[in-house]
Amino acid sequence: MTIIFDGKAFAEKKEQTIKSKVQKLKEKGIKLKLVSILVGDDPASILYTKLKKKASERVGIEFEIIRFGSDESTRLPVGQVHRIKKVIFQLNKDSNVHGIMVQLPLPEKLKFNTREVIEAITPEKDVDGMREDSKFVPATVKAVLEILKVAKVDKALPAGRQVDKVAVVGSDGMVGKPLVKELKGMNYDVFEVDKKSKKFSDEAMKQFSDADVLVSAAGVPNLIKPDMVKDGAVVIDAGSPKGDVDPSTALRARFFTPVPGGVGPVTVISLLENLVLGVEKISFKK
Repeated sequence: MTIIFDGKAFAEKKEQTIKSKVQKLKEKGIKLKLVSILVGDDPASILYTKLKKKASERVGIEFEIIRFGSDESTRLPVGQVHRIKKVIFQLNKDSNVHGIMVQLPLPEKLKFNTREVIEAITPEKDVDGMREDSKFVPATVKAVLEILKVAKVDKALPAGRQVDKVAVVGSDGMVGKPLVKELKGMNYDVFEVDKKSKKFSDEAMKQFSDADVLVSAAGVPNLIKPDMVKDGAVVIDAGSPKGDVDPSTALRARFFTPVPGGVGPVTVISLLENLVLGVEKISFKK
């Protein structure tokens, strides 16, 4: 029987812990604030930003959205990137702002500038963990690792041993690359697939069929089909915004994260957890 992971229920439990920590910081005179940069009018990005705002407000964190809307589409990319970075630099200096994030993906004409925009955020405020030298584990990566722990507790993996093999699809992306690094640091045998095509090599297919865990973060809908997954495997779908895994794959998996309602809610709560942890470290030093 397949265990369908309930990301919303998992996140709700974590919210209570975070809410308590936020309250303790308030009692010290620290009112947490997170700012999200939203560029363009992509419906999925707008939805995700609203979900983060609601979650923040539930735990007592102020959440500000700074929008660069559709009127920016007529401007040249260089000028637009300059304006976005100027706002980020101002937020870096604002002691009342404890975390800054940029909602990804950026509009098509700005995708080439994604790294430049992200790197404008100071490492201490990069609570989404997107900088190369960020002080934080990326929120989505953190979510995947948390879910993997749940899968092991729920005995979705073979009893009595660690996972030997994890296949990561989209290993060259902003989620996949740091995820691979974290998994290797935990001594997992990681197979990396950076190809986003719907046709995988024979070697990739063989590796998929041997993997105890398959994580996909390629951003290609229905990329992962049932015949690519080992019977009884853990399947974690971190593809955004629609998911990478064909829902029927759940029938072959022992543990499965749906989209929506799987990795997404845990990513949001991981983002807020990063924010709190970062401020707690500074507070404790004082």
